[in-house]
Amino acid sequence: MARLGCRCGAEMTNTEGPSPHRLNVFLKSEIDKALSYNQDISLWDFYTGWDELAECRNSFQNRSEPIEYWYCTGCGRIYEVQAVSCGRILRCFKSVSDLTEKYSPEGLEELFILWDKEMDDFLDLGNDYRLKDYVSQVKVKHYISSDQKTVYGLDAAENRLICKYILES
Repeated sequence: MARLGCRCGAEMTNTEGPSPHRLNVFLKSEIDKALSYNQDISLWDFYTGWDELAECRNSFQNRSEPIEYWYCTGCGRIYEVQAVSCGRILRCFKSVSDLTEKYSPEGLEELFILWDKEMDDFLDLGNDYRLKDYVSQVKVKHYISSDQKTVYGLDAAENRLICKYILES
């Protein structure tokens, strides 16, 4: 169990399950690689075991320990935290309300963001719910810029920008 304080003063914790503060971030290339190993891999096996392949989350930077992602329900910031080093914050992204910018996923890397609550809902469908089924039903597509300073969220059905996060210094 862990706690993390946000810059806004709110406290995030993972003591309740599923946690509204925890999310998992995977690159599309990681999902594609897992599916190339096993087209029928369950979402649960991917969610719990992909780190064991030393692939997950290491694509962002060369890291020696697992990374966790935390969401502040108070202000909407997303924190990237080293899991072993007493919660050392690596990066913080803040939500931006101005969504007027023209957006194109060209040259961006797609991300898959899976919330703890969302995973809990999928578990209600059974442990055999497949990763490929999850990928096919995603309602919000996320992309990260090549400099990794901006994350965009697109409504998959309407191809419309619905959220944007920028790296906070």
